Amino acid sequence: MPAFLKRKRTAKGFGVHSPFAFSFITKVVNEKLPYNAYFDIQNHLTKNHIGPKEISEIHYLSFRLVNFFHSKNILEIGSGKGINTLFLIAPSKEITCVSIETNLDKIAVAQKLLYHKKDQIEIKNAIPNRSFDAIFCNLDYKLHKSVDVVKLLFEHSHNQTFWLMMNIDKNKSAKATWRKIKTDERTRLTFDRKHVGIVILNSEYHKLNYLI
Repeated sequence: MPAFLKRKRTAKGFGVHSPFAFSFITKVVNEKLPYNAYFDIQNHLTKNHIGPKEISEIHYLSFRLVNFFHSKNILEIGSGKGINTLFLIAPSKEITCVSIETNLDKIAVAQKLLYHKKDQIEIKNAIPNRSFDAIFCNLDYKLHKSVDVVKLLFEHSHNQTFWLMMNIDKNKSAKATWRKIKTDERTRLTFDRKHVGIVILNSEYHKLNYLI
């Protein structure tokens, strides 16, 4: 069966036998209901002269994932201007986020945009030596060539950590990294959304990869 047909079937839950995966795909990944936080963030962005076109489905998905897993400590690699960071911390005031960014222009925008949430966010150029509940990684972000991304992710994860990988089809390097992630036995569940990949490490689940 062609990949696009597999995606179409699985995205609706067809052929998904795992109760958790079925519920996760239909009620979290594909949820369309708006949250009040969405409107609050949109208003804040408008006040900072950032238009609605800069908000994407990835931002909404990021919010839903953090909200579903009740993540408290988040690592964001390649945080850019801080738009997605707003969605990451929106589910709870108890959430803290370490955002990794080295582009000075983007950092300047993010510092202004996130100033009202400065108690929840740290913008850094290096990853602290600790584990996180969730890792959001933009594979288009330029890490040092010597960095093994998969090794880096595992070093900062624990058994309950989940990952959201962005731009998994951006280039050869990103595609290779995503293939490596999917075949690694330590990544128990992966959900491939063509441009975005979701990874769940919980060892209680059987190893399965889904195209959605």
